[in-house]
Amino acid sequence: MEIEFLSDANRQEWDDFAANSSSAWFRHTTAWQKYSSCCRFDSNTRNLSFMVKQSNRIQAIVPLLAEYSYPEMDFDCFAMYGDYIPLPAYSDDETVSRTLVTGAIVKTLDELAARYGIRYGKFVIDPLISYPYFTDFAQYNLLTAKAALHFTTTNIVDLRYDLDVVLRRMRKGHKAAVKQVLNEKGCRVDVFDSNNVTKEHLLRFKYIHRQDAGRQTRTDASWDCMYEWIRDGNACLAMLWLDSIQDYGAAALVMMYKKSAYYASYGTLDSTYLNGHCGHIIQWSIISYLKSAGIEKYEMGENYFDLPDTEAGHKLNEIAKYKRGFRSVEIPKITYRTEYSLSSHAG
Repeated sequence: MEIEFLSDANRQEWDDFAANSSSAWFRHTTAWQKYSSCCRFDSNTRNLSFMVKQSNRIQAIVPLLAEYSYPEMDFDCFAMYGDYIPLPAYSDDETVSRTLVTGAIVKTLDELAARYGIRYGKFVIDPLISYPYFTDFAQYNLLTAKAALHFTTTNIVDLRYDLDVVLRRMRKGHKAAVKQVLNEKGCRVDVFDSNNVTKEHLLRFKYIHRQDAGRQTRTDASWDCMYEWIRDGNACLAMLWLDSIQDYGAAALVMMYKKSAYYASYGTLDSTYLNGHCGHIIQWSIISYLKSAGIEKYEMGENYFDLPDTEAGHKLNEIAKYKRGFRSVEIPKITYRTEYSLSSHAG
């Protein structure tokens, strides 16, 4: 097995592989790595992503960023913008032993951890891949042998149903809110994709998001990345127009790849617009758009268990409860944290 690190020369080869692998989703692509690498207001992130090849054919791709969790350290963890890295994506050609491929991956991860002083890595089975990781115990056990696993669930709206069924399945309050706002005058939701998005649309969303958060939460470069996602057909932007302000007052961005989508970001200038139902009508518009685009699964976000009894903990739980109101199916989301030996960092 040969190890080849990601570079400008093989970037297209990487993305072509991801597009054809059943164990890859958008978070495996170079577009997501670019975004994750530039989100922080500091520049202390190193892309160590690599592919495993045999006879010059890719057998697996391994997204990998080195970051730090303490400002005084250069690097100390494998993560993506502080979040989890998806497990490697494999070739669907099973003529090559995946156990051998996984062995090469684990060996390279250990070597990189020793070289860069990595204390731990954060990894996840991406809920939106179609490949059944759970049933392939050989490589799964190899990848998680040194890991502490954590089980939670994430919320998926099943868009294989007709839209009237999706609406009927919603929680009573959500369904009523959608129906109420659909009859409102003076508002509409526009969905922008690769066919009609402009940079001005994204800049308006950036302004809305900053006003909602009270600060800019990520770099200008990361917003440029999100515009590229939409332009390249890997995201859409839903924006709520309000006659009362003669502009867009709320918006949400959704990542799209293959037949799945992920609710990525939302912001509003005023949470009382439309009696507090901006999010409901934007989500319904997104769901309708995704259905028409052939998307089958829409991940709205994970549920949180064992959160501290704090204001932040309550807020996360309320957000998850809101997402469940769209009558999402809860599916497992498995994350794991791998600890690397500090003794291997000496010298």
